[in-house]
Amino acid sequence: MQIDPKIINEIREKNDILDVVSQYVKLEKRGRNYIGLCPFHDEKTPSFSVSVDKQICHCFGCKKGGNVFQFIEQIENVSFIEAVKILGENVDIKIDTPEDAPVVDNDQTQMIDMHNLLQEYYHYVLKAIEEAEPALHYLHQRGITDEMIAQEKIGFSPNVSHFALDFLKKRGYDEALAYEAGLLSRNEDNFSYFDRFRNRIMFPIHNARGDTVGFSARSYDGSEPKYLNSPETPVFQKRNILYHLDVARKPIREADEVILLEGFMDVLKLGEVGIHNAIATMGTALSREHILTLKKLAQNITLMYDGDRAGIEATLKVGKSLLTEGLNVFVVPIHKGKDPDEMIRDIGATQFLEYFQTNKINYLSFYMQHYVSEIKNNDLAYEKHLNNVIQDAKLMNSDVLQKKVLHEASDLFKVDFDSLKYQVQKNQKQRPINQANVGIKQETFNKIETAERVVLKHFMTDKYLFDQFQAIIPAKHFSNAYHRVIYEALKGYYLNEEQFNLSQFIAQIPHEIHEVCMSIDSLLVNSEPTTDEINDYVYVFNEEQYQLTHLNQLKQHLKEAIATGDIERRDKIAREIIQYQRSKRH
Repeated sequence: MQIDPKIINEIREKNDILDVVSQYVKLEKRGRNYIGLCPFHDEKTPSFSVSVDKQICHCFGCKKGGNVFQFIEQIENVSFIEAVKILGENVDIKIDTPEDAPVVDNDQTQMIDMHNLLQEYYHYVLKAIEEAEPALHYLHQRGITDEMIAQEKIGFSPNVSHFALDFLKKRGYDEALAYEAGLLSRNEDNFSYFDRFRNRIMFPIHNARGDTVGFSARSYDGSEPKYLNSPETPVFQKRNILYHLDVARKPIREADEVILLEGFMDVLKLGEVGIHNAIATMGTALSREHILTLKKLAQNITLMYDGDRAGIEATLKVGKSLLTEGLNVFVVPIHKGKDPDEMIRDIGATQFLEYFQTNKINYLSFYMQHYVSEIKNNDLAYEKHLNNVIQDAKLMNSDVLQKKVLHEASDLFKVDFDSLKYQVQKNQKQRPINQANVGIKQETFNKIETAERVVLKHFMTDKYLFDQFQAIIPAKHFSNAYHRVIYEALKGYYLNEEQFNLSQFIAQIPHEIHEVCMSIDSLLVNSEPTTDEINDYVYVFNEEQYQLTHLNQLKQHLKEAIATGDIERRDKIAREIIQYQRSKRH
């Protein structure tokens, strides 16, 4: 499929890379650029940089990045055409796919398509059939409004064993693939298929892009299990899914805070009271993948788990894990035995919102409050908890909150504040410096490569200069293969463009050369070079090419002398080769 280059350029120009990347990565301004934790690999010190001026992003660690299209290709694992479509939708530019265009028809794409279709069908059925009325009534009783039902595409699966099966088969989907997608169950005796979800309220689960990849099916008549979730499939893996992330990403970025919950119903009810930066794990423990995602979303994480024993234990465990990862961790304690949804229904939306704003405490404050009885009445536990508080306080990023926690600990443990402060600051790990290229090994180049890079930098800055020299510099004169590719690409680029644009140019070169190209673009060189200056650099690598050609000729003559038994000529050529190689070492 070919897309008009003018449309591609329009989409690229209308999608500011800072806005796009900020949807996936928490960025902070550093000089002219913005930096954050790389979304493509695990790291503690930010090495991912975004340049608004050049409209590119780049990781100094894993080397991934590029322009706005390439970022979406990599972060969403999609083709270039799909990236153009996604970004086109952002700016209301629709990319039409011709009927004869090749269709990507892999299994995972079909699985997502099946989920998206069933989501719409289940949603239609909820208000279209009489059998669904009790389920709709139940939702209204739980405070789920018609507006929320429409917004979340909540649906209903009838009590029929072949409802989804017939629907998918009529649309040409393979029932075995629908089983692998978690939408059907199978009789292992005769391998017949039937609906996995029956007589349940269907809550769609989306991936970070907003595609439906699973369902949480809730009973409304007391039948067990209360929730029946989609099984693990190629498109639905609980360790990767954070419920409502596709909706909450922007509010999270604006608040620099994630509200982390246990259940999806809690997320929906918090949205109703005006808290839109809430997400939830899908009935599973916080995974390593979840933590990496959270680190790239925001610096502040607020836990609001259920007020029962399991919820409190999860709060303590997850809070410690997030604190260890360098995040600021807070807790909003929920009333005993309640979940956030139940607490909202008990005290009302206004009072809950006020409670949320006035009862957000630091994780270590929550820890001490929870164990206050043990600390006061169990000397063995006293020492353990005091050591835990001291060690965890060392992990805190905020000096102000650290001081507050130590004052609380001083009162609770009856220990002098200055003594506690000394214990915390002793051997405290130095906080990472937020600098994009800290610890990154700088590349070194020989004289020839350095000259080539400077010449390319000037050519990337000045088309007139490039036009002057391209007729007299063959690509083969560049010793570095990547430099040759960039030089050849410039020839094609300047046929259509008058000004160099890095974001546009790197789309025309192989991905493995992006790092080299961006490195050359960042070189600081004379902004107004003379022709003689460029000639001097060109001479450096042209002369090298001449000498290399001469050396290869000597080696060929040496082979001929050996073959013919001409000892005198052999020794003379060998001396010339040795002399040349010695001269190169000096």
